[in-house]
Amino acid sequence: MSIYAILIDSEHAKVFDFNDGEVTHHAYHRHEPQHHTGHSQDQEHKSEHFFHQVAEHLTGATHLLLMGSGLGKEHFKTHLESHHHDLAKVIVGVETVDHPTDGQIVAHARESFSKHHISV
Repeated sequence: MSIYAILIDSEHAKVFDFNDGEVTHHAYHRHEPQHHTGHSQDQEHKSEHFFHQVAEHLTGATHLLLMGSGLGKEHFKTHLESHHHDLAKVIVGVETVDHPTDGQIVAHARESFSKHHISV
């Protein structure tokens, strides 16, 4: 099984991989600076590129938990629904968390997966 919890916003993502009782994580950063010049299509394209990078890491996932403090998690969910149908189907939750530490993310994810009867 490939079980992931993702803390994501429009510029950063931390992907936590739960595998045989061990947890590893990888960080992604959107490299393009955000300039608010009124070119919303350009910003959307850059977000799409960033979201594709994160989704690529999740290939083969069997369970996904999306977390974040703002709208980034919802935008990522919409991106998955539009471009990565296989990943969108395995989302078990989209939850609001307010700037947790890595340990808090892991603990919250374990609790959330447990509620869905998913062993991590």
